[in-house]
Amino acid sequence: MPATLRRCKDCWPKVPNATDADHADMTDEQDPSPPSIDPRVERSRTAVVEAAAKLLLDEGPDAITHARVADAAAVSRTTVYKHYPERTDLLFATAEAIGKNLPDAASIIGDLRTDLATLLDHLATDLRDPIRTRVIALMMERSLHDDAVALVRDTFLDEIGQAFAAIIATGVEAGVLAADTDADLGLAALVGALIFSRFLASVPVDEQLVTAMIENFIRTNAPR
Repeated sequence: MPATLRRCKDCWPKVPNATDADHADMTDEQDPSPPSIDPRVERSRTAVVEAAAKLLLDEGPDAITHARVADAAAVSRTTVYKHYPERTDLLFATAEAIGKNLPDAASIIGDLRTDLATLLDHLATDLRDPIRTRVIALMMERSLHDDAVALVRDTFLDEIGQAFAAIIATGVEAGVLAADTDADLGLAALVGALIFSRFLASVPVDEQLVTAMIENFIRTNAPR
C-alpha cells in the first residue's frame, strides 16, 4: 500500500496528564470540548489556500511552495508552515479546495448503484469543469516527476479505493456482484473509463455515461 498523508481536521488534545481510564470514566458534562479556533487563524488559513489555489491554476503544481504561497497570500513563510508543515499538506489542501474529490461517509447508503454513482459523480463533476480538468491533468503529469505530488495522488487514490472496496463488499453481500469481484481492477476500469472519455475520446462525461459504465460493471461482475 502506498504511503499516504495522515490528515486529521478535527483532532484535538486530550486533557493534560489524563489517562485513558480517566477519559473512560468521564460523563458527558465532564467531557472537554475542542478549543475554539481563533478567527485570525482561520483568515490566514483561508488566505493561504486561496493563494495556493490561484497559483495551482495559473502555474501548476510546481508553483506550490511555502515561499511562493506566502508571497501570494501576503503572509509570512512561518504562517504557511504553521498551517501546512509539509509541501504535501499544502498541495493536498489546495487540491481539495479546488475540487471536491471524495464523498463523505454519510453519502454511502448500501445500495450498489446509488453508491457507485455517488462515488463516480465527484470525479465526473470535476471532469465536466474546464478548470478542474486542467488541474487533474497537471497533477497527473507532475506526479510522474514530483514525489510530493505523487504522494497527494496516492493519498486520494487510497481513500477512493477504500470507499470503493466497501461499496463492492456490500454488493457481494447483497448477491449483486460475484464473490471474486476484484475491487482494484473494478476501480481502475471505472475511473480509467472516465479519464479516457474526457482526455482521449472527448466524450461528454455526463450522467448517462456514468450510468452506462455502472451498468456495464455490474453485468460484467454479476454472479455466474
